[in-house]
Amino acid sequence: MNFDIDCLRSFLVIADTMSFSRAAEAVGRSQSTISQQMAKLEMQVGKPLLTRRKGRVLELTVEGDRFAQYARRILQLNDEAYASMCDDVLVGFVRLGVPLDFFGRDFTTWLARFKTKNPMVGIEVEANQSESLMKRSARGEFDLAFFKQEVGARAGTSMLTEQLVWVSGPNYSPDDASIPLVLFPEGCAYRRLALSALKQHDRRWHLSFVSPSFECLKAATLEGLGITVLARALVQPPLRIIRQDIGLPRLPAVELAYARGRTNSRTVGELTSFLADRLTAAGVPA
Repeated sequence: MNFDIDCLRSFLVIADTMSFSRAAEAVGRSQSTISQQMAKLEMQVGKPLLTRRKGRVLELTVEGDRFAQYARRILQLNDEAYASMCDDVLVGFVRLGVPLDFFGRDFTTWLARFKTKNPMVGIEVEANQSESLMKRSARGEFDLAFFKQEVGARAGTSMLTEQLVWVSGPNYSPDDASIPLVLFPEGCAYRRLALSALKQHDRRWHLSFVSPSFECLKAATLEGLGITVLARALVQPPLRIIRQDIGLPRLPAVELAYARGRTNSRTVGELTSFLADRLTAAGVPA
């Protein structure tokens, strides 16, 4: 039994988007062609791969989820084989994990530039907490993952050391009773180090606002709902760094690091170098 590469590629786009129309747009085929490809795959496998209702994709079946893992490996090897024959063209698919605060940098602009230069490279981006990214990267769930680690840790290759700072909006007034905090959810390195520093200095605090979105945290801080913790490079007006003389403990520095998966493809290497260079150039030394 030989699986059709085009069918596998269409299937994976459906698996990622849960949409036949988006898959058709992504691979440049009609929806009817995509439907025919899925019918062909399900006939070859002998089991349904998708759960559908009224023409809509609801989810992958158990068999579909398992088949998707093999399909990704097949496509990756196919694209790597092609790339090895075409030294001037990057092709392939990269599973990329990034911290939530990357969207407070120029990350999306950098990624768009890389895609424009290398249109045959597919990139699936997942934003998550650093601790989750670090653990899942160690299990091989990403081809490339960036995350924060404590200075001196060796979970990944360190690129840049960044100083953490307390940050407020323009109208913040210190509260001696209890510090209102605007933080990312548990699993965030910023959050863990900030709470540890407050505990060591016996400072009272309470959570005022929690969100996985950098833009939501920024908005809550600007509106005075509390103070937050960021790398110095992420602080742009009207956000401001809180002075050290108001009684808040000094925060440690963190390392911005990356780890590559088991694949040693040229595409992953080029993307790693491209993003690492821009992150390092945009960073503010500790």
